[in-house]
Amino acid sequence: MEERLQRSRAWSNESAPRYWWHRLPGMEYNPAIYSDLAEEEWTLVRAWYNETNQAGQIGEVAVPLMSLLQGFVLGNRATRLVQLGTHAGYSSLLFGFMLRRMQAKHGLFTLEIDPQFCAIARGWISRAGLADFVAVAESNSLEPASVTAAQEYLGGAPGLIILDSSHEYRATLRELDLWYAALSVGGLLVVHDVSRFAQSFDVTSEGGVRRAFDEWRAAHPEAETFLLNGEARAMDLPRPFYKDACGLGLIHKPG
Repeated sequence: MEERLQRSRAWSNESAPRYWWHRLPGMEYNPAIYSDLAEEEWTLVRAWYNETNQAGQIGEVAVPLMSLLQGFVLGNRATRLVQLGTHAGYSSLLFGFMLRRMQAKHGLFTLEIDPQFCAIARGWISRAGLADFVAVAESNSLEPASVTAAQEYLGGAPGLIILDSSHEYRATLRELDLWYAALSVGGLLVVHDVSRFAQSFDVTSEGGVRRAFDEWRAAHPEAETFLLNGEARAMDLPRPFYKDACGLGLIHKPG
């Protein structure tokens, strides 16, 4: 048990940007997303960090968002998940471990448009023995065919959708329209990078995810929405409750 509590604490001494959460004051502990893992699962996550560090494949979500999503999934037995934006497979691995614990096969359909990252993520899913629980699809999240493929794999409408893809204003606006329509009644659409700070991630310089989120919810008053850290303009926030300066949007589809 003591070893489980020590797993990620060494990362508080790492200077690389991806370890920013672990360097925050008071974060010298092991979050549940790691301490809950079986030993072989943690060994694989540590190997994922080592190999992606060496390859420069950095772009995973941080501890605050992954911890929140863990609560949604394990606290509610969410078994039909869609992820728009896979990158190198970090969150796909952690979701896969959760789904395997719940014995929820065909539980995560994750999309990535880049064939290289698809191959990387599939390799990690295979190494983890999660092929029965996670599908990594080389697909465009703006295409209706992607929605159909997700529904067919999951066996129904997704109950939790995580949007973390291009960060472009126009693409995000289209994704919100397409995937909210596909979301199950009572389901939740989680939108990453909704802060003022994260608007700089939009290579088109048209306002990013924040502008798309604001315009979409103004046009859809029937949806229940919430925004965390939306006005953050830098990573060094003055100790907010939710630590991720990239911001988070929640869209609930009421019954």
